[in-house]
Amino acid sequence: MKTKNKKTKDYSLFIGVVSFFMVLCLWIINLSYGLSLAPDSENTRGIFGDMFGAVNALFSGLAFAGIILTLYMQRKELELTRKDVKKTNKEFKIQNVTLEVQKFENQYYKMIDLHRANITDIEIPFFDVLKGSSLSHDLKTDISTSNTILRELRGKKVFVDMVKELEVCLADSLDILKSIEPKYKKSEIFEFAYKIFFWGVNSSFAISERILDEHQVKVKDLIRLKQKQYKEFYDISKNDLKIRYMPFQGHESRLAHYYRHLFQTVKYVVQQETNKLIKYEETRQYLRILRAQLSNAEQLMLYYNYICGFGPEWDKSGTRGNQYFTRYRMIHNMPVNRVKYVDSPREHFSDYIIDFCTKEDPLFEWGDYYE
Repeated sequence: MKTKNKKTKDYSLFIGVVSFFMVLCLWIINLSYGLSLAPDSENTRGIFGDMFGAVNALFSGLAFAGIILTLYMQRKELELTRKDVKKTNKEFKIQNVTLEVQKFENQYYKMIDLHRANITDIEIPFFDVLKGSSLSHDLKTDISTSNTILRELRGKKVFVDMVKELEVCLADSLDILKSIEPKYKKSEIFEFAYKIFFWGVNSSFAISERILDEHQVKVKDLIRLKQKQYKEFYDISKNDLKIRYMPFQGHESRLAHYYRHLFQTVKYVVQQETNKLIKYEETRQYLRILRAQLSNAEQLMLYYNYICGFGPEWDKSGTRGNQYFTRYRMIHNMPVNRVKYVDSPREHFSDYIIDFCTKEDPLFEWGDYYE
């Protein structure tokens, strides 16, 4: 719709003319009245002459009209000044908001660049069995034995094998501990299993305060056995674990900084919405750009990290009221059916799905149905 600009009419000329004629009319009426008192008297001329003394009154009246006109013009000028100031303030506000958005975007895209750098820096060395006598010239290699070669698993590919390794920890911990003591809570078992994955099976940090020590030892012994079996079969085609690097050595040095930076990036974007710099849909759009940097395996690992108790503040499991997985869809592309052993994300977030999600805006790309 087109908006019509309302122009303020200027009545100053009209007021001046009306004031002049009013004063003039009053003076003429006064003169006529004076002459009518003695139309045939000898004093008529004197009366008529005296009326010209009223010229002073005429000028006084005109001066009064001028004051009225001046007050009116000052009022109009003040109104225009207020409008100009209001318009200027509005322009300054728009400029400030624009500058703040630009500042936010500059910082945000720098944080995305740092996230990419973090991914690039993640690497895990592993031994690969030689296939034939020829070696590829572009491999970063260090000959270890006559039939193996040292290589590096880098970037997003690391998360594919990390998922397999973590799921082995989850499966073994769940099978052994539940068979020994059915009263153990799954949340306690999952947290213990994730500690083994995160810190390493031989780390002093890979312990649970809620699970008996002798029960923990049985889990770790089985995992150490699988680690030993891996050493005997570097060839992934012969290794039941299907993991390319030496498993269960811990990933704290790789994942701690990665998750902290990712969390702070999401928090930074959401904070701009809280500060009313951007709206909810804009927040979603910015976070879609960040989520696009995450592979499916990364989002799956992010959910495991959350559900096993290492990153509860991502969503409802935490105490800060964050909704980064639900309201802001940070694991939207996660292959939901790929989740093993832990709570299904559809079930875990079922309340949110029922209350807030639609077919047009589902929580998961793979569908929001749950059993």
